[in-house]
Amino acid sequence: MENLTATDVLRQVDDLLPNQYAGEEKLRWLMQAEGFVVQEVLRPCGADGETEMSGDHVMLVPPPYDELYRHYVESQIHYANGEMDRYNNAAAAWNSTLLTYRDWYFRNHMPQQAVKALRLC
Repeated sequence: MENLTATDVLRQVDDLLPNQYAGEEKLRWLMQAEGFVVQEVLRPCGADGETEMSGDHVMLVPPPYDELYRHYVESQIHYANGEMDRYNNAAAAWNSTLLTYRDWYFRNHMPQQAVKALRLC
């Protein structure tokens, strides 16, 4: 499976959660989610990612973890609408998916440690 583009994510959000927000606003929220991925997951492992985004931007997170983008944009829509219960649910889904992706990424991309055991004395 290929990584989603920003347009794919926003189309998915609009299909699942019809809303009145402009594409530019949702793209800004999507860029925030991508920024969290770069700061919290990729940079600690020495990788880097783009911070600029357009509709054809290929998202950094691969399937099946790429649903985190949808959850983040949905949470921002609910927050802007003042729907706190829905916001909390979407934010919890975002957080859970981000942590699951982070754990997977760290297991598979952390550099090998030079020390194999801890010497206590």
